[in-house]
Amino acid sequence: MVLALSALLPAPARAAWNSDEIQQALERMWDSGVTRDLPSAQGCYRAALAAANRGDQTEALRLLDAASQFDPYFPDAHFTTARLVAFRDPGRAIGEVSRAFEILRQGYSWQRHLLANLLTGIAAVWMLALLFAIAGIAIRHLPHLTHILRESLGAGSSAGGRMGAAAIALAPCAWGLGAIPTAALYAGWLSFRFGKREGALVLLFFVSAMGLSAGMPILAPWAGPPRLEEPSILVDRAMNAGYDHDLSAALIAWQTADPNEALYPFALGTQARRGADLDLAERELTRAAVLRPRTPWILTNLGNVQFAREDYDRARQSYEAAAAADPSAVEPHYNLAQVYTKQLLFSEATREQAKASGLAFDRVRDFSRISAPQLNRTVMDARAPAEELWGLGRRHATERGLAALQDNRWLSFVASLQPSAPFNLVFLPALFFLFAALGQIGGRRLNTLHCSNCQKVICRRCVHRMQQRAFCAECFHSVRDLKSTEFTRLLLSKRDRSSARRRTVGQAIVTCVLPGGGQMLRGATLSGFLAILIMVAAALLVIPGGALVPSVDVLPIPGSVWGKRLPLLILFLITYAITVTRYFGATTARASGLPGAGVRREPSPAQPRARSREG
Repeated sequence: MVLALSALLPAPARAAWNSDEIQQALERMWDSGVTRDLPSAQGCYRAALAAANRGDQTEALRLLDAASQFDPYFPDAHFTTARLVAFRDPGRAIGEVSRAFEILRQGYSWQRHLLANLLTGIAAVWMLALLFAIAGIAIRHLPHLTHILRESLGAGSSAGGRMGAAAIALAPCAWGLGAIPTAALYAGWLSFRFGKREGALVLLFFVSAMGLSAGMPILAPWAGPPRLEEPSILVDRAMNAGYDHDLSAALIAWQTADPNEALYPFALGTQARRGADLDLAERELTRAAVLRPRTPWILTNLGNVQFAREDYDRARQSYEAAAAADPSAVEPHYNLAQVYTKQLLFSEATREQAKASGLAFDRVRDFSRISAPQLNRTVMDARAPAEELWGLGRRHATERGLAALQDNRWLSFVASLQPSAPFNLVFLPALFFLFAALGQIGGRRLNTLHCSNCQKVICRRCVHRMQQRAFCAECFHSVRDLKSTEFTRLLLSKRDRSSARRRTVGQAIVTCVLPGGGQMLRGATLSGFLAILIMVAAALLVIPGGALVPSVDVLPIPGSVWGKRLPLLILFLITYAITVTRYFGATTARASGLPGAGVRREPSPAQPRARSREG
């Protein structure tokens, strides 16, 4: 099915929207029974942005108010109004933001848009953060692996041996397995060095990778951008827009493919009434009523067709049946008040109007205001509940799976990091366990540890022990050959400080490039992962300007991208500053010196006298 979208795209910005032109357009919209004119709303919105860029905030606010009247379900106008009046009128700004979020909560298309962004954000941010964390853990323990390889090959400490061991250790990066399988390989190969927290993080990585691979067919249809080709989005647009030939043609095509679904004739009949084709409207809504008997929103719109035909008795019966089916629905009572007014039954009209106001006072007030020029010639259209649209979307979810994945660049990128299921569900565990066995054999055969002075990686083959401390060959020779214990202590302390300073510089560079990476290299696993998670989330939101997944209802904002990116960029910079500051606050370039042979530590004056005697 191919649906022409040219008529549904945002209207081009006009040179000017004067008050008379806006009022005339609003009256035409209200007179035709249309509740939503998205192209006109977007035209006013573009003109308002241009006025705001010129510094004319009064004109911008007037146009934003017009955009809200053209389309009460267009949230961008409310967000922009709140931004413009944030410092002059904070109360109005809070109200505009509340209204915008209320729109996001009520509209099905916006619910789908938020769900797509939420699922995409969770999948992309979580997996990338875990991938960076596993990479940090692997880099931290990689010197142990290269040392084991060098000792196993009998290369000793020669430069060629070190280069060969490093080449073998880094060879899997060139195999082209993908980022996630390569991380799984190193996680298994270095498992002999993992602590409890690192092991828990690796386990979380595996569970997430396997779950993402197995759940991608379920996740992809809901993470893709909402499209008008989807029947649920199409029905939602048809119920909230004026008559459109392309929308009607698409609804007829879906109705032919699925004649037992009541939403298609319901939306088609509602569209036809707004286009003044009352015969088609009554025929389609009657078909919907047959498919779904005693459904209040279908009966209400069928009564609206009969009201337009001036058949007030049948309209009253349809409205009463709708009110009996759902006493909490406001539309049947409001429309009954209009019918009774036409029949000059004013007491009954007052009673029904009071019921309608009691059920939804704000909606009755707003609808009465916009329909005031038509007096009592306008009735409320009912819309299908969002639950019905979600059900329709679930029934057609499998049809849009692959296309939704291709349209979502972030989810496609995450999916490309590993092979697809079901192959990945076997390949990933097999790769991990195979290299975990190799790592455990090598790690248990040559138990590696750090030199007590310079932190160089050593094993039981090359370790030198003195005074219950493990030294590398260089540090041991310094301790053994020198006679003065104080001089030995100063020399080792100097070497230790130089090594710690080199480690601090390297970790500081990693921290500045990827905040949280320095903590991972230093062994602060949980805090480092949390910092990486926050930074990846902030970065992914800043790059696309706040929305990872676009929507057919979201207007592009040329020239105002930083209006959305600025709050996210501030969050990014604050998190970056806190992470880097915390790292440098917890890292020192000074290492404690080793006491020489036979040298006693003097107790601190603050220590208790009993502990001083023990020393």
